[in-house]
Amino acid sequence: MKRTIIVLILVSAFVIFYSLALLAQTASDKKAEGEVRELIIRWEKLWNENDPSALLEMYHPNAKIMYGWGHQKSTASKKEYEGILPQRILANPSLALSISKMDVQGEKATVVVDMTIKGRVTLVTFEMIKENEKWLITAFKY
Repeated sequence: MKRTIIVLILVSAFVIFYSLALLAQTASDKKAEGEVRELIIRWEKLWNENDPSALLEMYHPNAKIMYGWGHQKSTASKKEYEGILPQRILANPSLALSISKMDVQGEKATVVVDMTIKGRVTLVTFEMIKENEKWLITAFKY
């Protein structure tokens, strides 16, 4: 009888501890998802405001950024993209993003969006990492 009570207490303590850990993880995941969502919203806003310098601040120093269309598609480093971005914004001054899928795993995130430019919808993937309490884009591809 004494052994059964001890086992029940231990099992109950484990269940309570596990439930609290799950609640804490869920709250942390929701916070990270909110931060990532805000980054996407900010990226769209800065593009539409024609602010290339602020957009570039959102990219990780080692980011790989896709640009161009069709056979002209290429990937640039953040440094290379500095000279490309102003032209890209001028060619496409207005766009809209709609998040279709978000996967946040700790300090990394992948977000797939429908990007609409001039009535044309393209699936775009943002890959991100959180460094020093800040989310940064490590890859932009379509």
